[in-house]
Amino acid sequence: MHWMMWIFWGFFGALFVGSYIVDKLTKKKYSLGKADKSLNQSTAEADARRQATRNNHESGMF
Repeated sequence: MHWMMWIFWGFFGALFVGSYIVDKLTKKKYSLGKADKSLNQSTAEADARRQATRNNHESGMF
């Protein structure tokens, strides 16, 4: 059972050390903040909003 603890905590330790190394090598290029959208994503979002307002039946004639 002792070896299972080493595997469990070793996995998280390796994950932490690996992420630290990647962070240093990429000079914090990747962040968890909101990423800039590509033109394709912006176009798709605008089209989805247009379709949603077109199919909105809440503001009918009556």
